[in-house]
Amino acid sequence: MDTEKILAIILSIVVLLFGIVAITAPSAVFDFLVLIVGVIFLIFGILTAGVALSAEGGTPKMILLGSGLVSILIGLLAIISPYVATIAIGYLIALWLTLNGLLTIAYAISITWEKHRILTGIAGVISLLIGIYLFTNPGAGTALIIMILGIFFIISGMLSLIMTIMYWKK
Repeated sequence: MDTEKILAIILSIVVLLFGIVAITAPSAVFDFLVLIVGVIFLIFGILTAGVALSAEGGTPKMILLGSGLVSILIGLLAIISPYVATIAIGYLIALWLTLNGLLTIAYAISITWEKHRILTGIAGVISLLIGIYLFTNPGAGTALIIMILGIFFIISGMLSLIMTIMYWKK
């Protein structure tokens, strides 16, 4: 057997399994991703604060130090309490959907020359309603994103596995 083909099959199976886990346990996957992001923010904050402390004095140094400290705090928050970070992300998604919905509705109303503007308006209403729903249940938005990613990974893993097996037979 060719090592390249074996590795391709292993990769396909890992992607497929990640997709299955993401669909069956989206909150665990999201907590893991929040933890990774928290570690990245923590490292970035420490390095930024280190650069600030070694820089010359003045306002730029203080701004850089402030940026580093904020990054450290966000990183620690995500590591210590992934639930709080998850809820914050859920609220950001809800805010985006709500604002997008309102602006899309306003756009649909303003484009009087477009004969299919009702479809644009319907899309805006759907976005607005989902945004309002997510404001009442912010965790649902993050779970939905992970489930969509899970579906993507399942499809991607299956296609990759099929392509590898088909290539292998040649």
